[in-house]
Amino acid sequence: MPFTVLDHTADLHLRIEAPSLERLFVEAARAMVGQMFPTVLSSQTENESVQNDADSGEATSSSGEKQSGTDNNVPRVDQSTVVRELTLSLGEPLPSVDKGLDGETERLPAVWEDLFHDWLSRILVLSTADRLLPIHYNVTFDKEGLHGRIVARPLDPQHDVGEIEIKAVTYHGLKLERTTGGYRAEVIFDT
Repeated sequence: MPFTVLDHTADLHLRIEAPSLERLFVEAARAMVGQMFPTVLSSQTENESVQNDADSGEATSSSGEKQSGTDNNVPRVDQSTVVRELTLSLGEPLPSVDKGLDGETERLPAVWEDLFHDWLSRILVLSTADRLLPIHYNVTFDKEGLHGRIVARPLDPQHDVGEIEIKAVTYHGLKLERTTGGYRAEVIFDT
């Protein structure tokens, strides 16, 4: 499993690890929603792609490389699903994270942490206020920010029993790092 629940006094503290920034953002959203609604996490495939959906053309990875291709794991968009497009920009260009790594870990610039916080906050609103449960995520970055495509289904109160109520994504303890194996994030949720 690409995330770990860490001990914390009253809140939910997660550590997420992934080989790319795109995957880190996806896994963090999956972990958060999965903690609230375990049925969603158990129904998602382990092999979800963070590259393009079949109809979205080319995208740019965090390293600036063009990605293309289809994602055979994308759930079918039909009457029972909703697609939400999401663009997050913080008003300043995203700094590159491709420079050499000094040591085993290196903290990413604060703008990446802000983007991560905003991404998770938007997913939280989608899940709690809009009553939609994400079943697939597609995340890409460009110099301006994050572009996300979320396929969600309506909450089924009889099937989707919530376990943890997450009220907010906090900045307390929020940390994004580049590691020798990829990327790691730590985030605390107000429960």
